[in-house]
Amino acid sequence: MNRLKVFVSSTCYDLSQLRTDLQEFINDAGHTSILSEYNNFPVNPQLSTIENCIKSVKDNADILILIVGNRYGSMLDNGKSITNTEFLTAQEKGIPVYCFIEKRTLHALDFWRDNKDGNFDSFVDNKKIFEFVENIRNDSKIWTFEFERAQDIIATLKAQFSYLFKNSLRIKSIFENQIPEYFKLSLSNQALKILIEKPDYYEYAFFIQTWVDEIEKKRDFYNNIKYALLHEPKHYVHTLKEIPTWAQERLASLLNISSSLNNLINVALPEFINEPGIPSDLRGLNYVSRTYANMFERFVIWKIDTNSTILIEKHQKISKSLSNMAKNLINEVWDAPFQSFKAFSEAAKRYSKGERNIQVVANLKLTLDPDEMKNLENDIEALKIDFERDI
Repeated sequence: MNRLKVFVSSTCYDLSQLRTDLQEFINDAGHTSILSEYNNFPVNPQLSTIENCIKSVKDNADILILIVGNRYGSMLDNGKSITNTEFLTAQEKGIPVYCFIEKRTLHALDFWRDNKDGNFDSFVDNKKIFEFVENIRNDSKIWTFEFERAQDIIATLKAQFSYLFKNSLRIKSIFENQIPEYFKLSLSNQALKILIEKPDYYEYAFFIQTWVDEIEKKRDFYNNIKYALLHEPKHYVHTLKEIPTWAQERLASLLNISSSLNNLINVALPEFINEPGIPSDLRGLNYVSRTYANMFERFVIWKIDTNSTILIEKHQKISKSLSNMAKNLINEVWDAPFQSFKAFSEAAKRYSKGERNIQVVANLKLTLDPDEMKNLENDIEALKIDFERDI
């Protein structure tokens, strides 16, 4: 049965009865509880305790219930507790997190803010728990509920699960009735979320998200360049006379790809995206993202093909110099979506705080590596000398 899986994250020994009460509530509600002290907790014997906890959140949890009492718990090498790490994993996964903080700890938090060097041993086992709570409430922007006993948490969860179910029905209706089938099959969850929620400037957010999604699919190609992989040569140049013609054809091919990418960004993209308030062509924007990633793949294949070409031994380095001319270009094309995503995310945060008239500039430079161009020129000069000698 495909039940909702609810992961309960907290220190265990001091909150054992509370965890038992939550386990019973979750199971009685028809869901599947995931608590580390129970036999149904999935364990890989080859992994450590923390590795199993992280894996369980990543692989199994649909919802995380985070409970912060007065104990921080054992710390890992990075200074964070297991509970803290489970919370960060759930955030990274993007699942709902319901956070409950013990009332006594919240009251002590006010005193800690005014006297961080004070002694709080009568309240908590480690003052890092206050830093954890501050991070949850301020940096992570997670809504928190205070509690004194398990029934406080259960009563809140009953209401919140009802809201979640109602919201899920609304999203399901939007997904089924307003999202084209084309997008349902091809978009990431993040891109679909943008189409469903339609935040301000959502067309821009949609394009940048799909831009990153599509280029991420080409990471294996990027790694091929990063680790200087070659493949079975497609071209063999047996004589001095053939080298200039081969090099010209290779350069022409590189320039054609660059010209196509330039047209995609400077001609096609402006046709699909409009000023705020005017609907954009979402399918066209997705086309730009997909085609951009395919162009990146073509650059990589061009470089590997060029570098893998077999020339006569004395001038073999020409193939490397020529292929390396695209090194800067490939890195620029790879970096552009991620840099734009970062700039847009920062702008969105400023917008959410009330700032307006924000400009996000996305720069894409298509430049050949000047050092490698110089190396190629030197190699060509050496080739000319040998060619004249042969004549």
